[in-house]
Amino acid sequence: MTPRPHSILVYCCKNGNAFESVSQMLSACLGRNVYTINKLDESDCWIKHCSLVVIASYPHDISFRATSQIKQFSRNGGKILSMGGYFSSLLPLNSARLPQGPCLDDICDHATNLTHGQGVKDSLVMLPMKHFSDNLILSQTLCGLGITSVQDGELSVCPLEVFSLSADALESFFVSLQNHSIDCDRKKFTFHSDGHETLKNITIFRNESKNVEFFEQMGDSKFPEIFIHSKAVTSTQDLLWKDKLITSCCNSVAILADTQLSGKGRDKNQWISPQGSMCLSFYFSLSQDNFITKKLPFVQYIAALATVQAIAEICGSNVPVQIKWPNDIYTSDNIKIGGVLVNCSSDNNSCNLCVGIGLNVNNLEPTVSLSQMTGSKHSIQKIASRICCHFMTEVDRFNNQGLSQFVTRYCDKWMHQNKQVRISVGSIDCT
Repeated sequence: MTPRPHSILVYCCKNGNAFESVSQMLSACLGRNVYTINKLDESDCWIKHCSLVVIASYPHDISFRATSQIKQFSRNGGKILSMGGYFSSLLPLNSARLPQGPCLDDICDHATNLTHGQGVKDSLVMLPMKHFSDNLILSQTLCGLGITSVQDGELSVCPLEVFSLSADALESFFVSLQNHSIDCDRKKFTFHSDGHETLKNITIFRNESKNVEFFEQMGDSKFPEIFIHSKAVTSTQDLLWKDKLITSCCNSVAILADTQLSGKGRDKNQWISPQGSMCLSFYFSLSQDNFITKKLPFVQYIAALATVQAIAEICGSNVPVQIKWPNDIYTSDNIKIGGVLVNCSSDNNSCNLCVGIGLNVNNLEPTVSLSQMTGSKHSIQKIASRICCHFMTEVDRFNNQGLSQFVTRYCDKWMHQNKQVRISVGSIDCT
């Protein structure tokens, strides 16, 4: 089985609000950076990579396909937590591991014809919705299913420390911020305005030191103009893209965090960000006459290529990392160690881009990291800096040389190169 982060999948049919509610209740009880919580997608082959399925739907709302998938999951020994009784025939009611407290009479009994395989005893718990909102009961229930429900200490957002190689750029940045904060002096700002929820109660410090590892790897590059570091943020992508205040105060900026409390993946997925991983986002604008602004989907490919190039430069060219289309970073053993998220917007004059990159560098979990692959730890700031440099170099090449030469460089690092693929469109299959 390919190692992946432990996932908890929630089946809630078409009720999006149910997923948000259940996800919040589960998050309050789970160990941070151990599990991801995602909505069960019936089109995904998820059975092998799931630690727990939570059923948050009425029996008549569960599709035949989902029923078949969950049945197979159960036969394979998968754990199920049901907000109701739908699967009561899978196990005798008294064999389900219910913690002390919930009243068994409150459990709905909608018997089904599903049967479980051998050795699946105690893999199903039926818990009424009213007990889901009780953290103690829910935590005990999760523990009974073998799901870690211990938080690794309360983390909170930390101050942002701002650096720049240009004294003028640093001064201009803080002058621009001054109009948006309440507590401020020349070197420190704290935001309280409701107009900037992402930055609310975050302190931003000015640091005039240029002796920063990030700058040591920049060479002749002037990108980014502003570099921000923090021990913990909600999401680097949110700080640069959701709020827009920081990006309105400079031409380009990169933010690097030691950990994220609410890391973002593609399609609103959760991104696990344990200590030792790289949490990087950078923002910049291009004029509309740049060739790449007509080919914006290629920005994610450029970011993935830049990441692989930086890894080879810092960790050694023999480190077996490749790009999985469109924008994930994988080892040669088919283990994901990184990914890219791109947001963009445009107006009549410019195109604004925010690129987020997560990479396992020195962390031991949830899958594998560069340090485990090479046997030594690596500077996250150096890797982040070289990614930024390689990215801008590739953007310049793309604008000047066009598409074909970029495709050649991308395919050289593409894990699917010379591989046979299967494509299914409706009833048509081809390879």
